[in-house]
Amino acid sequence: MTFGQLLEKLLYLSNQKKIVLAKELGYDISYISKWVNGKNIPTQKNISNICKMTSNFIVNSLTESSKLELKEYFEINTEIDNDDELKGYLEYSLKDSYVNTVQKNIPSIYEKNNLANLEDNYNSTLHINPRLRKQYLAKYAEMFIEKSENMDIIIYVNLYSLNNADKMAISNMKKILHSMSLKKNIKVSILMGFEGENDDIIFNTILIINMITSYSCMDFKLYNCDIASNSILSVIKGAMFHTAMFTKDKRCLFTNISRKKSIVDEAYNTLDDIRKSRGEKLVYYKNSYDIIKEKIWIQYIMGTDLRFLIGSINEFFMPKDLFEEISLEVFKEEPYLLDDLRQINMFLENMTYKSKMKVLIYEKELIRYMATGEIHFFNRHVKLNIHQMQKHINYIKNIIANSNNINIKLVEDGFVELFKNNKNPSLYLSRDLKILKMHPEENIYDYSIVRDNKFKIICDDFFDTIWTRDDEVLVCEKDYILEKIDKALMYAKIMNDN
Repeated sequence: MTFGQLLEKLLYLSNQKKIVLAKELGYDISYISKWVNGKNIPTQKNISNICKMTSNFIVNSLTESSKLELKEYFEINTEIDNDDELKGYLEYSLKDSYVNTVQKNIPSIYEKNNLANLEDNYNSTLHINPRLRKQYLAKYAEMFIEKSENMDIIIYVNLYSLNNADKMAISNMKKILHSMSLKKNIKVSILMGFEGENDDIIFNTILIINMITSYSCMDFKLYNCDIASNSILSVIKGAMFHTAMFTKDKRCLFTNISRKKSIVDEAYNTLDDIRKSRGEKLVYYKNSYDIIKEKIWIQYIMGTDLRFLIGSINEFFMPKDLFEEISLEVFKEEPYLLDDLRQINMFLENMTYKSKMKVLIYEKELIRYMATGEIHFFNRHVKLNIHQMQKHINYIKNIIANSNNINIKLVEDGFVELFKNNKNPSLYLSRDLKILKMHPEENIYDYSIVRDNKFKIICDDFFDTIWTRDDEVLVCEKDYILEKIDKALMYAKIMNDN
């Protein structure tokens, strides 16, 4: 990194302004701005003092959370566990970047009339076996969006060629961008391939489901493009183009970032053309109104080979009278849906609950439901009273105890430690339809229906892999499940009485 780029990142990560650093160093802010922009650099005789004072200023400005973020960003070893060591590390890094910047020896660096030539020669940053790879894109996106009202990102990646840390970095980017999308216009397209060994189908599929179902208000789309390369290509339209190359053992070999306009524009147009001509959207979206009115839900529950992964308690396994009662409450503003809901309830009672099906329910979600009474009825949030909840739970208990067709297992804990703080995924599978429930937000109650054939197969394999697991994560014994439900319901009654 150039001296200016490193200085800019340190200010950003410490949440400090150039003017505050200028006062600390005793310089006019115009000097600091020129260092950051690469139009100038400090003189050699002052650089040692500047690096020392800057590193002290940055570290002293850090909070506990921003300090952790800085260490993660630069992948600093855990051995650096006190502020003095961190200051020394940053001081050395600033000096090192200063030397590298000087050695670039760009003739036009001080020539005000030759900025075009400066842009041509001073816009690419290469990292060999980089320390910065994990958060390369989200950080550049954060910096770019501060200066623009719109941002269009395309990422081209074969998911199975990455290690888990880099997969998580791409997935977590959505959370970072969501906070910006509340005030800016952000569009993200991920062109994803599934070629190679799917050696961790549970991790990979939960990762994809989280990317699809979280922050449903965002313009964030995933495509299958049959990518077979061991590289990542990503571009922020009008801002920067990034490439990363990986070895066979999924280690990042090098990354390169270019801001040259002609390169960025050509990269964006190329990836956008691939998206339009070869990209197959993984899912399409339907809101709760459409999924009821267009008979999609009936088509699903009338299907064969039904399998549920219930991440939040919903309208399934609800007695007829309670289903009717909740329908009237939730859809009182949309009475024209009530006949369709009665039809769904009729099919559930007379066909679906008498069919063979496999059901996975997160134990934590079941306990949370009995503690709060909150469910998602066709993805609309509703809170049941203690009597409604008891009726619902007793109906579920009856199904578990007496049905030979419905096989229910409890998921005692999360499948993957890295996702323990994420919302539990909900997945509804039949032979013909695969449906994901989006995490509801204000006035957004969407479902996503899988349309890509490759991802349909992945969803089936994912459920079957979980269902056949032989470990302590799944509880299969009926008596043990009923005992757990009884105990949780007893606690719910005590809480309600109090």
